[in-house]
Amino acid sequence: MRIQLYGCDYHAIPLHFDGQSLILMDLKKRPIDSSYDDVFRFRFRTNAANGNILYSRGTQGDFMALQLVNNKMVFSVDLGGGGLIESVSAGSLLDDNLWHDVLISRRGRDVLFSVDRVLVRHFLKSDYLRLNLNHDLFIGGIPIKIDNPLNTRENFSGCIENLTFNSTNIAYEIQMDDRNFVYGKLGQIQYSCLFPQVVPITFNTGESYIKVEGFMVPFMNTSFDFRTFNEDGLLLYHKFSSAGFVQLFLEKGKIVIKFQGSNTPVVQLEPFDQKLNEGSWHSVVLVLQTNRIILSVDHIPSITTRSFEMFTGQTYLIGGGYHGMVGFIGCMRWIYVEGRYVNVETLPPEKVVKIQDNDITIKACQMIDRCHPNPCEHGGVCRQDNIDFYCDCALTGYLGGVCHVPRHPLSCSAYKIDNPKSRKADVMLDVDGSGPMEPFWATCLFPTEDQSQIIIHHRNEEPTEVRGFHLPGSYIQDIKYDAPFEQIVEVVNRSNSCSQKLKYECLNARLLNTPAPLGQELQPFSWWVSRNNQKMDYWGGGLPGSRKCQCGLYGTCRDPRKWCNCDAATELLNQNEFAVDEGDLTQREYLPVRQLRFGDTGGSAQSRRIGRYTLGPLICEGDTLFDDIVTFRYEDATIELSPFDMGSAVDIYLQFKTTAEFGVLFHNRGPEDFIKLSIVNGKTIQFSYSAGNGLQQVSVEASYRLNDNNWHSVLVEKNKKEARLVIDGQLTNEQRITQGLVRPLHLTSHFVIGATVEYREGYVGCLRSLLINGEAINLGRYALEGMYGISKGCVGKCESNPCLNNGTCIDHYNGYTCDCQWTAFKGPICADEIGVNLRSDLYIRYDFETSISTLEEYIRVGFTTTEHRGLILGISSFTDEYLNLMMSNSGHLRLVFDFGFERHEIIIKEENFALGQHHDITIRRSNRGAKITVWVDNYEPKIYTFRVSGKADAQFNRLKSIYIGRNETMDTGEGFIGCISRVTFDDHFPLRRLYQENRRTNVRSYPDGAELYEDTCGIEPATHPPEISETRPPPTLAPGETLPTIPQSASTGAIVGGVIAAIIVIIILGLFASGRFVSRQKGDYVTHEDKGAQHALDPDTAVVKGKTGPDVTKKKEYFI
Repeated sequence: MRIQLYGCDYHAIPLHFDGQSLILMDLKKRPIDSSYDDVFRFRFRTNAANGNILYSRGTQGDFMALQLVNNKMVFSVDLGGGGLIESVSAGSLLDDNLWHDVLISRRGRDVLFSVDRVLVRHFLKSDYLRLNLNHDLFIGGIPIKIDNPLNTRENFSGCIENLTFNSTNIAYEIQMDDRNFVYGKLGQIQYSCLFPQVVPITFNTGESYIKVEGFMVPFMNTSFDFRTFNEDGLLLYHKFSSAGFVQLFLEKGKIVIKFQGSNTPVVQLEPFDQKLNEGSWHSVVLVLQTNRIILSVDHIPSITTRSFEMFTGQTYLIGGGYHGMVGFIGCMRWIYVEGRYVNVETLPPEKVVKIQDNDITIKACQMIDRCHPNPCEHGGVCRQDNIDFYCDCALTGYLGGVCHVPRHPLSCSAYKIDNPKSRKADVMLDVDGSGPMEPFWATCLFPTEDQSQIIIHHRNEEPTEVRGFHLPGSYIQDIKYDAPFEQIVEVVNRSNSCSQKLKYECLNARLLNTPAPLGQELQPFSWWVSRNNQKMDYWGGGLPGSRKCQCGLYGTCRDPRKWCNCDAATELLNQNEFAVDEGDLTQREYLPVRQLRFGDTGGSAQSRRIGRYTLGPLICEGDTLFDDIVTFRYEDATIELSPFDMGSAVDIYLQFKTTAEFGVLFHNRGPEDFIKLSIVNGKTIQFSYSAGNGLQQVSVEASYRLNDNNWHSVLVEKNKKEARLVIDGQLTNEQRITQGLVRPLHLTSHFVIGATVEYREGYVGCLRSLLINGEAINLGRYALEGMYGISKGCVGKCESNPCLNNGTCIDHYNGYTCDCQWTAFKGPICADEIGVNLRSDLYIRYDFETSISTLEEYIRVGFTTTEHRGLILGISSFTDEYLNLMMSNSGHLRLVFDFGFERHEIIIKEENFALGQHHDITIRRSNRGAKITVWVDNYEPKIYTFRVSGKADAQFNRLKSIYIGRNETMDTGEGFIGCISRVTFDDHFPLRRLYQENRRTNVRSYPDGAELYEDTCGIEPATHPPEISETRPPPTLAPGETLPTIPQSASTGAIVGGVIAAIIVIIILGLFASGRFVSRQKGDYVTHEDKGAQHALDPDTAVVKGKTGPDVTKKKEYFI
């Protein structure tokens, strides 16, 4: 292997600080102008965990500090001196006596902070862009005169190398400024790096430890420094030469000492409450003397006095080695035993106990701070050990391994989906899901099933009196809402509509000072301020730019010359009566109200000019996120998003609605990695992925069907610790990711929604509310662009009601199925007749299986006949009540019925029904049995009303049977002759049940054993026109992808050249042969035909006119 290095010569300009020294840069002599962008760069090395490196304040309050705080680098800044000091932290375990590179770049409010090339980006919240430092810049520490230092007062102890600010090498200028003209030096500043020799040791496993020799003396003095992230571990164990022992160990992060002297019981002490496993260096001193135990941690002693005697033994076990106790995992340095320094480099091999060579590391502290930068999002508390980190999300409002999954719904509309029966609730909402915005409390109101409102209250909703503020806008009321302003703006922007009621009651106090035509300047006494800090020129109920109140728009003001009631002339006002201007502010782009300003309310609190304002809560309705719906009509229809970097963590939220059992909701892949979300078996959602560790899957199986054509939500999260899948906000499953196998997802294809990237395993159905990492994706615009197979909204095939005759349509979105089991028809759209051809001796009886009584019925039957007799349809009961529809001798229909109160007969005379034409009869009884409506074909319905006395019973009691054709009381020759179909009695369909598979015993034909075949009665079923099919356009390549090409080798080129040459030779030979054939010479033909017959028109004439006759034998033919 060969390694070549390229670069420029590095010239180090060091500055060494001893913890007491500092450098003062006089910015009056060496000014730093008010800057929009700054760049600091340097290297440093230290053993100290805290220290000030850079510190400065401007005369206008601007502030900048760079400090080492608890072994982390912290950059703090205040732009504009508004008092808002923001801090950014980078790096960790920086007090390890190794060199670390620091780069800070600020451009306006955008800060890039890098330590050892690990970049942290932060956007400042200040309203200003420039940093104005014009006082002093302290380097390496701060003087005592500064009263309120930030984070730490300690000076820096260590070495800083090549400190530069923008293009100025400050370290070089300090060395060149011998007369301290610009740079004042306090204390000892060295221009070379001086460090005490520190040899740390790292225990990488709990089974490794070291042995140190001791001397048998009547006292013990041991000290060392340690750092660790583990809660438990044995720091030191020593067995006395006399009876007894001493143990020093960590238990749940706290240090514990356990000891036993000669002839004394075992004693265990926990003298300190502080947890010591946060990764910082801690110093420990343990002194044992007769009747005295002293344990000091970080120079804080704990002294215990009790009867105790001991003699030290020959061996100290440091870091572990005692059976039954977990060994220490972490770093130690400056180990002293009985006053002697233990140089771990010189320990013999038998004193260093380890199973593998990498169990112990000497001359380096090889700890990894997995909690910095903090992987726990949204303020989650990170804890760690030597293997992994753990996030405490208890107080964050988020779930998951890194506090990424939102615990609360996105909006009131989302809450309604999971709580369909709720009408009003106080709910924590998280409007951007896993985004940076924090959850907040709001009131959700659901006036109707399809309507949802979010109500955000503020602290000034009660009527408030204003008096004693004469100047315009001199009374100022900032509106403090119950939610952060940024979240409110997001709610307003996503809502379908918003409103806020604004009311002003005035007594001799003017409001907008109207009228003020557009050409004149408006000088109002009072106004409200929009969310963009804009002074608004209209009041509640008015319109932007109108300069009017609501009464001014409608011309109903008390003074017709004015545009507000409160602006009316004095003579028109009752001096003791309040005038009112009120209305709703409905323009979303200006809401919410940020501030109210009032004036003209007198110069003192006793003034007779009084105002009283009331501002209602902000009320918003709907959520456009849930209105962004598309339909995938074909299995290969997709929406393709441009590739984007998902990194190590990604979360995707969506809602789907389908009847399909299988389908891929989204798919994205790279050369090796991929992610895919699928519906499996209609009840299971499966998330599959690979990030260099092979195929991994997380599945959630619901106890109900997810393809029930209702909306269901899915949240997928993949982060450093786990892959998590949440269904409908309740069902969840997760898969832990093994540490060491975590790396960012490398995905290069388009993010394909609706199928795989190969357009297979497609999803058909509706999709909405797609959020990727908290950012909403506008799906509707792809439908508006006319993409293949994509429709705007949730539009299925059943929207057009394709199933006829009350058939139930089951939508498949790429097709439909009609369920005809509860109709008297069959076929693909429930339009095929189910009929029977009857002779006079045949009939069908359908017996009711349960006891049924009715007051209202729906009856339908179709028939074709040429005869004037026969029962078409009859219904009987166990109480001798009946209804019969039969042919009359005149060819009309007779409807005869008796429901217990009186026998009635209706003659239906629309036409002659015995002419062999098909007729459709519908009979409906309603109004509690007192009204019968009869529909005949396409004629107007006939309505018959009957008087039913209060004591009479119009109920059709205890139904027994339905007869078709005739019944048992009729002779065989009196039956119906013809075809009957469409037989319906409420939800009973006798002919359908007669011809269905596995026919029940309650329906049969008579006489017994008679073969009755199904018939369509000569009616052609209705059909729908065929759909226009679409063809998928050719696929597109992702950016940067190209079609593969076949490399041309030398041998391939030779073969191709030979083939081309052969083809050319064949073409030339073909052209030569064709030329010879075309240019050949032809001979003369001599036939000796009869010359007299050469002009004859027909054979007979030729014989008559012939002179010599034919001479066939003399014919000759010559070819030259």
